[in-house]
Amino acid sequence: MSKGIVLVVDDEAQIRDILGFYLKRAGYQVLTAENGNEALEVMGKVQPDLILSDLRMPGMAGDEFCRIIKGGPETRDIYFVLVSAMDGSATKIGGLNLGADDMIAKPFHAQEVMAKVESAFRIIGMQKEIKRQNLELTGFQDRMTTELAIAARLQMGLLPSLPGAAPGFRYTHRYLPAEGIGGDIYSIVPLVDGSLALLIADVSGHGVTAALISAMVKTSFESHVRPGGNPLSWAVGMNRDLARNTLSEQFATAFLARIDPSTGAMQYVVAGHVGPIHIPNGAQGGLHRPHVLAGHGFMLGIEEDLPFEEKSAKFDHGDRLVLFTDGLVEVEREDRKLLGEDGLLRLCAELPQSEEAASDFLVNAAKSFNDPAPFVDDVTLVILDRV
Repeated sequence: MSKGIVLVVDDEAQIRDILGFYLKRAGYQVLTAENGNEALEVMGKVQPDLILSDLRMPGMAGDEFCRIIKGGPETRDIYFVLVSAMDGSATKIGGLNLGADDMIAKPFHAQEVMAKVESAFRIIGMQKEIKRQNLELTGFQDRMTTELAIAARLQMGLLPSLPGAAPGFRYTHRYLPAEGIGGDIYSIVPLVDGSLALLIADVSGHGVTAALISAMVKTSFESHVRPGGNPLSWAVGMNRDLARNTLSEQFATAFLARIDPSTGAMQYVVAGHVGPIHIPNGAQGGLHRPHVLAGHGFMLGIEEDLPFEEKSAKFDHGDRLVLFTDGLVEVEREDRKLLGEDGLLRLCAELPQSEEAASDFLVNAAKSFNDPAPFVDDVTLVILDRV
């Protein structure tokens, strides 16, 4: 089996014969040509791995031949060695400036040429392996990009359909995953008694793993709210599900609520999450006094038997609830300042009446405050109005 293909280009037949003899004996396939023009004709049929070319030849000389080879997208990676009768560093530098990979001075020893060839083929072998690995990596990246795009579409399908419509409520969301797919999730489920079950959650980490766990969080939430119950029982059940089915370092923060539209009573559990902002009469737009719903508790999924605390609040007609994940407020600018919950509270003091316009206002204001720092965490914003 041939160790590789070498093209010898020289106007002297004796040199072609000598080099051809040693190369064939070493196991290489040898092609020959008298000058650059003839070499290009030969290469039209077979492309070599390495070219040994004299510099001075009638017709097309070695320097022009080298420029053509190194300038062609299909031939520029061929290892090119110029053979020159002129000695000295200036000549060698000039040859390398032409794009040649190496140079050999005439008169040469056959052993020197063979040593150069063996060294060149070790480099050629490494280059081929790098190309092969790059092709594999490119193929893997293409497959991953395609799969992530599919996963991102599937994850978007987990979010409630917009425009939001539930009896007595109106809502919208803004979902900005940091890596195309992320660990934030929210769900709004109308219950059979007319109440509204509400979840917003933020899974630790980013990317595919966080997205898988976020889907688990949503599934667990919806399975626990369908039979009824209250946010405390939902939190206990979801915590048990996550603790049993995720790794110890994986967890989720969450806010769970149940709103009774007939009375305006809202029961809720804060499980390690940032408390949502309640704006009395906020659905009317204008200037208001927003406040953060009080509460704190353990994150979901750490241990099976963690205790949770349920709280209550009023959510009357015309009220607005702003739910968000910490990615919206925890971007550190160059001056090390954060928007923070206090900054978001100030922004919520005067929002447009439309929940769509209010959502755009908050996201754009957060981006402007953080500029030039981008969002580095998943960002989810939900605005729920009682109408």
